[in-house]
Amino acid sequence: MLIDLSELLSHEDKEKRLSYQLEMKEFETSFAKYPVSMREPIELVFKGLGKKKILIESDMKLVLMIPCDRCLEEVEVQLNIKTSKETDLDEKNVPDDEKEEYLSGTSFDVEKFVYGEILVNLPMKTVCNEDCKGFCNRCGTNLNHGECGCDTTELDPRMAKALEVFNSFKEV
Repeated sequence: MLIDLSELLSHEDKEKRLSYQLEMKEFETSFAKYPVSMREPIELVFKGLGKKKILIESDMKLVLMIPCDRCLEEVEVQLNIKTSKETDLDEKNVPDDEKEEYLSGTSFDVEKFVYGEILVNLPMKTVCNEDCKGFCNRCGTNLNHGECGCDTTELDPRMAKALEVFNSFKEV
């Protein structure tokens, strides 16, 4: 959805309030797709600050289904994102590398804005619970559901060459 912000540029302290229902069914990055299981309407407030500057405030709540980083089970991750950004719509004052992707002239793209805010607020690590045991690195069994029976003895890597010598004698 595109919103025209030109009417706010001529009037200082003029506000525009919108409630927008997000159309996004899944959040997709270059690495993964996360289904959006719950989303509330996004509240947006645009306020003219004069001199082609606008204050953009938003409040959004949504739930993404993200796999646990240890066991890969789906985890509901609730994102409550509140933002407040002052933007300059005068293209002469903004360097090319600092231009916002969601602004094109006086048009504001809500979907691109929301995508960027979700991307910045994604958790670095997602776990189903702090005691998550993950999965077996040999057979792939989820260790939260029970033991797999694999030999989990970890050898000292400094003794790897000695182990190779002993294993070579077993083959003969």
